[in-house]
Amino acid sequence: MEWDDLLREYLGEFGRFQKITAMLVIPVGITVGLNFVAMTFLAATPEHHCQVFGNASSVGHRYQAEGYNLSVPLENIGGTWKQSSCLMYKESNSTTTPGNETTACTHGWEYDRTIYQSTIVTEYDLVCMRSWLKGLGQSTFMVGAGLGGIFFGTLSDRFGRQPTTVLCLLLHLALSTGASFTPDYVSFIVLRALDGAAANGAIYTAFVLAVEVVGPSKRNAVSMAISLSASVGYFLLCLLAYYIRTWRNLQLVQAVIMTPLLCYWWVLPESPRWLISNKRVKSARDVLRRAARVNNVTIPDDVYTSLLTTSAESNEAKKRFTMIDLLRTPQMRKITVTVCLTWIFVTGVYYGLIVGTTDLAGDPYVNFALGTALEMGLAVLGWAVMERFGRKPVIAGSALLAGIGCLASAATTGLPTVSRNFALVGRVVNAMSFHCLAAYTPEVFPTVVRSTGMGIATACSRIGSMLAPFVTLLGDVWLPLPMLTFGVASCAGGLAVCLLPETLGLPLPETIEDVENLGREPHRKKDKDKSVTTSALSCYLNEYVYEALEHLALSYTTSYYVYVHERVPTVL
Repeated sequence: MEWDDLLREYLGEFGRFQKITAMLVIPVGITVGLNFVAMTFLAATPEHHCQVFGNASSVGHRYQAEGYNLSVPLENIGGTWKQSSCLMYKESNSTTTPGNETTACTHGWEYDRTIYQSTIVTEYDLVCMRSWLKGLGQSTFMVGAGLGGIFFGTLSDRFGRQPTTVLCLLLHLALSTGASFTPDYVSFIVLRALDGAAANGAIYTAFVLAVEVVGPSKRNAVSMAISLSASVGYFLLCLLAYYIRTWRNLQLVQAVIMTPLLCYWWVLPESPRWLISNKRVKSARDVLRRAARVNNVTIPDDVYTSLLTTSAESNEAKKRFTMIDLLRTPQMRKITVTVCLTWIFVTGVYYGLIVGTTDLAGDPYVNFALGTALEMGLAVLGWAVMERFGRKPVIAGSALLAGIGCLASAATTGLPTVSRNFALVGRVVNAMSFHCLAAYTPEVFPTVVRSTGMGIATACSRIGSMLAPFVTLLGDVWLPLPMLTFGVASCAGGLAVCLLPETLGLPLPETIEDVENLGREPHRKKDKDKSVTTSALSCYLNEYVYEALEHLALSYTTSYYVYVHERVPTVL
């Protein structure tokens, strides 16, 4: 007996046991989501100008003083004349007209503390020629997140979902707390990088656990709920940042709020699907019996025997799997680059626009909260549409629309309000593709390497999120350039999705052989809970279009990032 058959016929696809497990995973998504975008406010850059009075302890009245205005030259920024943030006249005199010669700030900077009392930028002067260090902080965090996804994903496939999740949460708490007490910027970004590894390991391992215990008909809903929990974390971050205007206190608070999650060592169950795949017979039986009691159902003893025997007879249950197995077979190799590129583009634009919306005209807290609210609404809409029309059209279409929004924002930089609105449209529509892609990912990995594959897929996504902070700095070169870059990248991601197959209504693959056979079986029984129209259409298109692109995908197989996927069956 297969696992999905047990869920449908005996345990239930979404009983009380599965609901409790999903609810336990959602707080992990909230705390990790908060941490992933914390640099939006921790490293916010307020208005700043050269210090010309010799003492920056009090900005107050001097920030708008007439003498100050005479000491700092004007610059044309995006068609608007503003006082320079990085230059001053060589000889400052508050009562005379200054000369024309300018120089870089020699006495530091004065910061407008109307919005932010203290940020990493103001404490370490990460502006002007040092502004690249701000992007380095977020980029190193994403590098850590990518490496952590690979490492802890492999660890999870080897030792289990539950212990790996708890280990990551413990490390996340310790490292995130330590970052609030760092004496210098170097130690801060080192701890943040390690924290990124732990945080990413926690959310994706827990994500896989939740997806593995629910049935096919509810899997996408659970995936979307966990993905959206990160957006709840964004709201929480915005609320905390509004009331906590100093970066050290904000960093500390956003760390300690996850302390209750350490109880997961006792309350979070192990994935029975993983236990079965790894021949942990006694443990699998214990978890299934507990789940049956919670769901108030009875599983006959012969069902346990059949389920465990099926797993034991599998050739793939007798070996251990590594990242190499994700590249070993043609079908899995063929998918690697396509999904790798999709994650790079979609995630890079996603995080770039989250940071970028706080730099737009208007209140940064309002912009951030508004973008998050719209993001959540469209993500829910995306989930509903995916359930009816499939994964591919939703992900590809939303990515392309987001790209158009970003390009429109770049074209209207001379109209700040219009540009901001287009940027917000780009952000929220891109968020739909991001959340839908996150829900789509676990559906295409076989159980034996699902966590490893998820880890590598997210590691690939961190390339884009690592580059995003530096893309936002391109506005110093040419104001429309960041949005132009994000627009092109989002469109590229949408086009890349067109190379992927549809998975609507299909059970999760258990073995690598299942993945290989998915694209080679012209006629298979479709999940009875889904309508046939969309799947048949998707298969028809795949049958005549997908193979034409096979050679193109195969030419990139040297990449070590992997995204396994499956194809929709033809339905007669």
